Amino acid sequence: MVNMNDVAKKANVSRGTVSNYVNHVKIKPELAARVEKAIEELNYIPNQAARSLKKQESDIIVFILPTIWTPFFSELAYYIQLELQIQNFKMLLCNSQNDYNLELDYIKMAQEQKVKGILTISYSDIEPYLISNIPIVSIERYFNSAIPFITSDNFGGARQAAEELHKRGSKRLLLILRELPNNLGIFERMNGFIDYCTHNELEYEVYLDKGNSIDFPKRLDLFLTEKFSENCPFDGIFTVTDRYAEFVFNTFAHLPWSIPEDVQLVGFDGARSFSNQSLTISTMSQDVREIARLSVKELVEFDDSLAIQKKHILPVKFTEFKTTRKLDEK
Repeated sequence: MVNMNDVAKKANVSRGTVSNYVNHVKIKPELAARVEKAIEELNYIPNQAARSLKKQESDIIVFILPTIWTPFFSELAYYIQLELQIQNFKMLLCNSQNDYNLELDYIKMAQEQKVKGILTISYSDIEPYLISNIPIVSIERYFNSAIPFITSDNFGGARQAAEELHKRGSKRLLLILRELPNNLGIFERMNGFIDYCTHNELEYEVYLDKGNSIDFPKRLDLFLTEKFSENCPFDGIFTVTDRYAEFVFNTFAHLPWSIPEDVQLVGFDGARSFSNQSLTISTMSQDVREIARLSVKELVEFDDSLAIQKKHILPVKFTEFKTTRKLDEK
């Protein structure tokens, strides 16, 4: 394997000159030209780990997220990588699978590798282990005033979801969500939905599932089948994610009621699994690209001398597809 000594010998310069060139330290133009030519001829690849140790920091950003199975997280990872490329950083994607110990391992690894910073979506109790000497930006979850925080307007978005159903004629609403500890965004969506229903005197029911995620679709299917087998107790359903809305949509395929004619359905996220995917579920769309842009901006511009870091709450918008009626059809 070609090393720095080989490059120095080929270019007829000292090893220190090659090291300075590789680490972007200014050297004489004629020496730089010789080193560059030797690197190309020998196909030398600098040791990034060694460079990081010298600089005490790498050009890598660690992005820890709970899963890549959902369109929202997948699309967010895509746009974060694009934003990091613009800033000349590389992304190391870490899928924690909502595992507390895995998250701690990733944080430890980030410290050992002297990464530029960490972007995290975490629902675990990792705050005591967050590293003060590495910039951290949190998406969706607030930790403390020292950590920049980017999220969507979950309360307002869910309130608007109930309003959109109501404007289109729904008066008996059902909310569907799962209990996810430390995921305050999900409970803000619940509170926003309930707030609108309460202030507008609408009938509503909350289906809060407390079981594991693997069997959730089966439990939800059973609940809906029992509720809608003989009559139609709700004419509007809001789910806190588009994925849950897809479960509902699939269940209604074998029920005697139609979406959106009998029951309207609204989800939350608005992300796509692939760029030209045609969406079916009417939804409260998050601005995924703006979340990515602000997250990277806050991390790159992170200043730990500030007592209070920035908090961004981004608006969401209603995007109508095939599971709600047009306003003039209510």
